[in-house]
Amino acid sequence: MPNGIMNIINKIFIFFALPFSINAQSSGISPYSMFGLGQTQISSFIYGEILGGTQIGNNSTFYVNNGQPASYSQLKYTTLDIGGSYKAIHQTSPNGDLWNTTGGFRSMGMALPLSKSLGASMGVTPFTQVGYDMRTEGIDDNFGNFVQLFNGKGGINKAHVGFGYMPFSIISFGVNFNYLFGSSDRSAKMLFEDNQLNSIMNNERLLVNGWSVDFGSMVHIPIKGNRLNIGLTYSPEQDIAAIHDNSSFTYIPNSSGTEIPLDTVFSAYRPDGFITLPNSLGIGFQYEKLIKGLNLPAWSASFQYKFVGQQELRDFWHLNKPSLGPFAKNSQVISFSGSIIPVLAFPQLRYKSALSNLAYRASFRRGNTGLVINDKSINSWQAGLGLGIPLGGRTVLPGDIKFATLHFGLQMGNLGTNSIETVNEFSLLALVGVTLNDQWFLKFKYR
Repeated sequence: MPNGIMNIINKIFIFFALPFSINAQSSGISPYSMFGLGQTQISSFIYGEILGGTQIGNNSTFYVNNGQPASYSQLKYTTLDIGGSYKAIHQTSPNGDLWNTTGGFRSMGMALPLSKSLGASMGVTPFTQVGYDMRTEGIDDNFGNFVQLFNGKGGINKAHVGFGYMPFSIISFGVNFNYLFGSSDRSAKMLFEDNQLNSIMNNERLLVNGWSVDFGSMVHIPIKGNRLNIGLTYSPEQDIAAIHDNSSFTYIPNSSGTEIPLDTVFSAYRPDGFITLPNSLGIGFQYEKLIKGLNLPAWSASFQYKFVGQQELRDFWHLNKPSLGPFAKNSQVISFSGSIIPVLAFPQLRYKSALSNLAYRASFRRGNTGLVINDKSINSWQAGLGLGIPLGGRTVLPGDIKFATLHFGLQMGNLGTNSIETVNEFSLLALVGVTLNDQWFLKFKYR
């Protein structure tokens, strides 16, 4: 195969794909997911996601808060969380605009108190997501006009098993053991206008299969009958086992739309590689208005700051860890959230309706992703509103408690640079979930 064509392959560089012809993207999610391991997700259950991911200082006794393992020690009931989402994205570029949609099952988790000061949790949430389908055109001095097609799908999931322990009434500690699993498939095609030149395809598949660990701690400070929670979380830089399969070959497209392979240009199967997850450090504050005799606060307000060393992320390496990754900056995100139940926050209300028993929630988060494209940082913001609808409780045995909460959330956000040189994404996200609470391990005085 001529060396000139190999040079063309080398020109399939990731940054050239962003100012693409957006009209060609019909089944993808985001072109930014082609970087690194894909788009990082808020690895939270629906309640935490409605609150913008402000989990580090959250001290809920009713919901699974896997973003702060120290919170498991506060659980009062056996808890099951299930949720899903639907997302619509309006993408704009110099070449046009397009609406994209995606959705489905998102997360499931369970937590339970093991004793008065010890709790445990397990569950599955998304960790990264890959999804894009793009087209770009160019001209080469030696080979003339060509078209590049980029496609990617898949992602990594996170299954966790965690424990939280409260040795003293004002401090708690926790740890999550996370099993990361999943795969991503990426392909790049180059088609030449000159029929004498064969088309070229590169296929890559990454499979991830390994463990990581997160640590958390909380301090609970009573303030005049209310409570201030201060939380810290830390994840060290960690290497996770991965398999990488990469091949390039020339081909001839047939009438049915499939490819007939001709010559293999390159092939490598590496079963003993790694990905590197960056370190992260977060701090969160939550102030709760407590009601005597209830585990549910009348209202709460939260603030969170999280740092992720994205420059340390490596999507795959073998033998020797590469010195450079796809991210030029570290990520920093700040988040705010609030929640209020009117019937508890305003007990002086004379007339109480069903609406006053609902939990009203709001959130806002803003930060950078760590990506820098065309000397511009790729930033994001997200604002949302949510609703928690209690479904009441029922008693089967004396002291037995069973109840549930429906969660609804609507968020809007933006990802990009607001520059005409790159893709800008405005999104609408609908969230729905349910939390089931049950009182287990009861000891009855009378039978």
